[in-house]
Amino acid sequence: MFSYNDIINSKLLQSSFYTLSQNKEGIYFEYLPTDFNEMIEQNMIYESEEFSLLLNLFGLDITSEKLPFSEIRKLLFIDKEEDETGELDLDESDFDLTKDTKNFISSYLKLFKDLTEVYPILYILFGNVWTILRYLVCKEGLYDGKYKIDFDSASNAYVNLYNDIRYILTHREQMKQELLDIFNISSEYKVKLPTSEIALIYQAYNQNRGYDLILNELNPYIKDAENQLLNSWEDIIKILPSKLNEELSFPTCDSLTKFVKQMVQVLIHKEQTLRKCKNCDRFFVARYSSLAEYCTRKVTGTKQACQEYASKKIYKKKQAENPLYQVFTTYYNRIYGRIRRGSLDKDTTLLDDIKLLHQEFSSKYDTSNDSESKEKIIESFIIEADKLLS
Repeated sequence: MFSYNDIINSKLLQSSFYTLSQNKEGIYFEYLPTDFNEMIEQNMIYESEEFSLLLNLFGLDITSEKLPFSEIRKLLFIDKEEDETGELDLDESDFDLTKDTKNFISSYLKLFKDLTEVYPILYILFGNVWTILRYLVCKEGLYDGKYKIDFDSASNAYVNLYNDIRYILTHREQMKQELLDIFNISSEYKVKLPTSEIALIYQAYNQNRGYDLILNELNPYIKDAENQLLNSWEDIIKILPSKLNEELSFPTCDSLTKFVKQMVQVLIHKEQTLRKCKNCDRFFVARYSSLAEYCTRKVTGTKQACQEYASKKIYKKKQAENPLYQVFTTYYNRIYGRIRRGSLDKDTTLLDDIKLLHQEFSSKYDTSNDSESKEKIIESFIIEADKLLS
């Protein structure tokens, strides 16, 4: 995928879009068939757990960026000074980029592939990217098939790509901070208010202080049936119960901006919060009332999720600091060493016996409240362990 041949093949990439269904999210490419009697072809390009692409977009799922997100600026090969552009700002000469169109497209797609490997949500841009690049090969006479792209289509695709990328680049850090303010701070401080209420309070606070919020218009609960912002707190309170119970529906999600809007609405609608995993320091999504402190990602180099890994790690740490456990470990290693050296039969039950003995004394040790009693328990354990080895 993402080669020059993908641009000149016989199919036409009609769109690339994001979907969310049953806690799974995916990105699809939709192609028009070469034969008009055939069905439209939809290929899933990427699939992941719900909200993982949102966390990834804002760098909340990683501890370091392999490739800076700002590199997506390089996808805008027609340079404009404005944050937003329109089709009237482009003409055909803007697409006179190089005499070696094939090499330009191959290099451009290499960059696009590198970016999507780090930020998979960028697959959503490929519909516009493909249209622009197909126009370049048509313009140079390198494609003579059924589905040619004209200047107007390429210009429209570039405007969409340009405005989407520039908007995200301009506002990404502020949106990230607003996401953390709404969905993370309350959970960090153990505030068990529904996320929808937190979002409304956050909006009211910032409006009162005269702060402009990027995500202000993204809250579905502060809009009326015509998608207009409600004018008063009373109106919001009246409409909130019905808003919370209705299903969310979205238009085709085919841009980064639409994606962020949709996912913020879903987070609020499902009363979700962002938590930072206490094991891997990456953010994960949990319901506001949940007590979860660890994510379900696999720990690098293991088959264990952070929850299981952290539990075992904490247990081992506590055991390592336990004097009785330290004595038990000494005897266990002594038995194991004898087995390895051959002075004990490999089928001996002594390893299991010492474990059972440790479990028996551990219950007494853990319930003992004074140091003198604990010392006596350790001494008794040593006597019984010596009997096993004698």
